[in-house]
Amino acid sequence: MEDRKLFNKTVYTPLSEAIKLLDERRKDPELMAKVEKLLKGDIPEILKNKKCGVLGRQIATPNHESERFISITQDNNLCPVFFEYYEDKFSSRNEYKHSLGQLRIMEKVNKKGYQNVEKLTIVDFNKYGSKKLREVKTRWNESLIDFHRKLFTAYGYNVNDLYFYEASKWYKDNGGKPIDYYINLFSMFTCFGIYFENFLTLTDSEGDFTKNIVLPALEKVINLVGVKPLIVPLAPLDLEADNLWYHHLLKVKELIPHYKS
Repeated sequence: MEDRKLFNKTVYTPLSEAIKLLDERRKDPELMAKVEKLLKGDIPEILKNKKCGVLGRQIATPNHESERFISITQDNNLCPVFFEYYEDKFSSRNEYKHSLGQLRIMEKVNKKGYQNVEKLTIVDFNKYGSKKLREVKTRWNESLIDFHRKLFTAYGYNVNDLYFYEASKWYKDNGGKPIDYYINLFSMFTCFGIYFENFLTLTDSEGDFTKNIVLPALEKVINLVGVKPLIVPLAPLDLEADNLWYHHLLKVKELIPHYKS
C-alpha cells in the first residue's frame, strides 16, 4: 500500500496487455473450465459470449467516469458492461451513492480557469437513507434507477450498444459481502472480461477497503487460478481521487421537472 509503484504493478494490467491476455486466455480451454468450475457456472452470459469491459457501480449513470469507460471500451472493441447493484443500500456517506442523489453539474469555466459546479439535490436523503436503491425515488416521484437510465439516451447514447447487468443476485449468491464475493469477482475477470476500476490507497474508508478486501482477494485468486485478474485503472492514476469523475453535463437539467422550460 505504501509503495504506490509496487501496488500499481501488483494490481493493474495495462489495457493493451490486458486485451492481449484476454484473447489468449479465452483460447485456453483448461483455464476457462477451471474458472467456470470455481464459480460453479455462475457467470453472466454476456461475459461468456462477448469480449467485455466491466464497470461496477450501484446504479449506472453517464457521468464523466462512465463516459470515459464507454469511450475506452468501444474504441478497443470491447462490449461496455455495467454491473449494477440495486439491492445495495442508499447512503449519503458513500460519495458515489451521494452523487446519484445530489447531481454535480459542470457549468462554464470562470475567469480563473476553474469549473463552476452546481449541486442539485434530487432525492430526499432523510427519507431514503438506508433504503434499498431500487426503492429510492426522486423528489418528483420517479424511480432513481429509471432517471439515471434515461440520462444515457439524453446524452446521445444508444442503450442497445451498452449492457446493464443487475448483479444483486450474483453478489448474494457469491457470498453477499465484499470480503466473500470479491474472490469470485476477481476469479471471473481472469478470463471472462476486463474489470475497470481504480482502487484507492488513501488512509480513509477507501484505503481500508483496498487493504482489507481487495488485496487479500487478489492474492487468493492468483493462488487459486494461477493467473492475475485483468484489472485496468479507468481514471489516470494521478487524477483518480478527483471527484470530477462524478460530474454531469449541463444538459442533465433538461430531465429535471423544475428546470424544464
